[in-house]
Amino acid sequence: MRPSQRFVQIVLGIIWLVDGILQFQPYMFTKDFATNILAGVGQGQPAFVAQSVTAMAQFLTPHIAIWNAIFATIQVLIGIGLLIPRTVKPALAVSFVWVVLVWWLAEAFGQMLGGSATIVSGAPGAVLLYGLIGALVWPTGGSKEVSASASGPFGDFGGRIVWAGVWITDAVLQFLPDNHAKGALSSAITAGASGEPSLLASISNHAGHAIQGHGTLVAIILGFAEVAIGLGALWRRPNIALLSGAALALVIWIVGQDLGGIFTGQGTDPNAGPLYILLALTCYRWPQFTAAKMPADAARVSEVALDQLATGV
Repeated sequence: MRPSQRFVQIVLGIIWLVDGILQFQPYMFTKDFATNILAGVGQGQPAFVAQSVTAMAQFLTPHIAIWNAIFATIQVLIGIGLLIPRTVKPALAVSFVWVVLVWWLAEAFGQMLGGSATIVSGAPGAVLLYGLIGALVWPTGGSKEVSASASGPFGDFGGRIVWAGVWITDAVLQFLPDNHAKGALSSAITAGASGEPSLLASISNHAGHAIQGHGTLVAIILGFAEVAIGLGALWRRPNIALLSGAALALVIWIVGQDLGGIFTGQGTDPNAGPLYILLALTCYRWPQFTAAKMPADAARVSEVALDQLATGV
């Protein structure tokens, strides 16, 4: 099946629903969620970011159960809205506002301004990717088939510009001093294993230990790979870069992001991995089959069949 704009909207809606369901976990209704998870996001960030994140966490803490129920409901409603064709636009509009608020006050802009965020940690922020994909598949009434983003307001090339921007941003982050230090990458991978199911934790720990002592080299290779994946999507044959990026995102989602911690009882979303894959699917260029060519082919087949009948073959 060729994924259309509508297909991407549905998948995006399902992911929003998953987010909402995760937000209804018991831990999210406790003050620990506000003080440990929300407030903790601002640590190591510039003062204006850290202060705004801390202030929001302090505001929410006294009535966190009520606020969390509201937050979870909003995400569920966005998801449902995307699943119903008539409510896609309102759902996307609400999601854009939600994305801005969450990216700032709950994700601290993907923690990118602190200098230690990478694609392994989920940069540039999962919720930002929700918004970017949503913008690419905003309904316009178009029906171009070259890619799912082609029918959106930014077109096929606009989608690939977004893809390139995200991956080049990841590359810039990867080349920051803190992120290509000798033990930075291995520490980032093993840190996420805490509280995970044994199999998932074992995978992350083995991967982290395997690159221990070689973190700088691996980080540099990863950075150049991100550059290639980003710029490759702007060439004549972008699908190689898109598929490579999706494959790398899948590996990082399992090994580095531990599936977003969704099995720990404290994960609020599946992290950025699935969104990278969905973004690749949104931008993927599919073979073109014109309406004029297909009837012509069918006509030629019919002519051959009639000739065979006439000659008794």
